[in-house]
Amino acid sequence: MNLPNRKLQRLSTYNYADNGYYFATICTHNKKYLFGDINNLNTIGNIAKSELENIPAHFEHVKIDKYVIMPNHIHFIVVIESDVKTERSRPFPTLSTIIGLYKSGVSKCIHELRPDITVWQRSFHDRIIRNEEDYLNIWKYINDNPAKWTEDEYFIST
Repeated sequence: MNLPNRKLQRLSTYNYADNGYYFATICTHNKKYLFGDINNLNTIGNIAKSELENIPAHFEHVKIDKYVIMPNHIHFIVVIESDVKTERSRPFPTLSTIIGLYKSGVSKCIHELRPDITVWQRSFHDRIIRNEEDYLNIWKYINDNPAKWTEDEYFIST
């Protein structure tokens, strides 16, 4: 069987455990509206929020700098501070590890309430934030995203 070649999601030459700022977007399965309204998260949206805010408790040198939870996707900035000098027997987590464990944790909590829901789309979109201008533009995009919801590529009118 000939399967199509998939586009690589990450830069093959970049170490995603490196110290840095990363912009990530995670979508729900089939872009289904699971998290509530723009300014009013439902129970599932609050689970996603709580787990996102709890990421630093799982990863000592990781923080969530800015985020927004939309009805069918989440945008956030992850900061990995891997240049901290510590005695470690394990390597620092990669961006994929952080997001994978986040998605798994959210799914587990949601499935306790609603085992019938498929929560996430496969993979995620990321961007390495390379400089302050890039950071400020992304921060503004996240901040302004709720006001521009109907123009968003993730908005699906019914």
